[in-house]
Amino acid sequence: MPYRRGVFVEETDTSLLPPVRTGTVIVAIGTAPQGPVNTAVPIFSFKEFVDTFGWNDNFSLYTLCEVAEVAFARIGIAPVVFINVFDPNVHKDANGNPDPSQVSANDIIGGIDPTTYKRKGLECVNEVYPKYGLVPSILIAPRFSKNPSVALALALKAQNVSGVFKAFALADLDTSVAPADTPSYLSTNNLRHAHLKAFYGKGFFNGKEYSPSCASACVWAKLDFSTEDFPFHSISNKPLPFDSIEPLLDDDLATYLAGQGVTPLLRTRRGLVPWGTRTTLYPTSTDPKDTFDNVRRAFNFIANELILTFRQKLDFPITKRLIRTIVDSYNMRLNALKGREYILGGKVEFREQDNPKEDLVDGIIRFHVYLTPPSPAKEIHFILEYNHKYWDEIFKGG
Repeated sequence: MPYRRGVFVEETDTSLLPPVRTGTVIVAIGTAPQGPVNTAVPIFSFKEFVDTFGWNDNFSLYTLCEVAEVAFARIGIAPVVFINVFDPNVHKDANGNPDPSQVSANDIIGGIDPTTYKRKGLECVNEVYPKYGLVPSILIAPRFSKNPSVALALALKAQNVSGVFKAFALADLDTSVAPADTPSYLSTNNLRHAHLKAFYGKGFFNGKEYSPSCASACVWAKLDFSTEDFPFHSISNKPLPFDSIEPLLDDDLATYLAGQGVTPLLRTRRGLVPWGTRTTLYPTSTDPKDTFDNVRRAFNFIANELILTFRQKLDFPITKRLIRTIVDSYNMRLNALKGREYILGGKVEFREQDNPKEDLVDGIIRFHVYLTPPSPAKEIHFILEYNHKYWDEIFKGG
């Protein structure tokens, strides 16, 4: 080493970076050590989460702590909306002590109190937009979603948020079910749904277990940020922040499951990834808008954007100017999405056959939106052929 004298300064990477602010809003339902109960709270940093909900790294008991670590510390995205259902005054052990293990699937599913009309559990998702102006994009309930009743409730809520919006639900499947039995498990438990993606397997990092639904939601939100918050990518074949997975499946079994609406975890040269582009509705349906995860989310995005954009035009007099404003303005938007190749094409039309005079007189107008998000490349084929003509090269000079 050369002789040195002087004062020297070195730099190291910042240990905690500000999260990327995404337009993809994850809503997580689960348990936290403290904080508000049965109310939706948007959180923008790890510190804010700890200040609001406390911290305990026993993720099997405190599932929202897992979401906070993965979202803020591992992936670096915000905001995340948290709904804590652990009530220390209600969930107690035999000795009367607060016990989060007493939280049940019914607490996660929740409902509306018939006396107070207060929302509980998943019903609090409907508070997110009215309170904060945030539209839920992805719903998760890590660990609890292994219960098929919770997974189904997530899917049903994702299909109809606040009576108008659409989201997408991610659930974890029970790995005590044999891999080959998971397709029939989905069907038996009524989990064939266009707004649901179900992951099979456990993820680990430094020996600690993490839920594929949680990691996938956070990675997906960051992918969306890279495409201006438009849900362009499938989550399939995107590395998750794990260093090991269980069980280890071979390509044949993983690909079979992917073709049955199950999304297993698989080790590839890219890393540890979800393997499969399908929602759980496949192969019950083959409609691309309901069976490819990115296409379904693109339709959700456009539907929510149409609602948010044109709510301001409700109650305007029905005139040619109103119709032209709606058609022209959203065609410009679709053309911009096409220019970025986020969609292959799209257009809005006001068609006479969709608008009988009886409806027009009654104040009802309909616009036909054509939309084609690109399907994911689930197969890439190369044709190899032995060509004897290249033997001629051996006789050429040079």
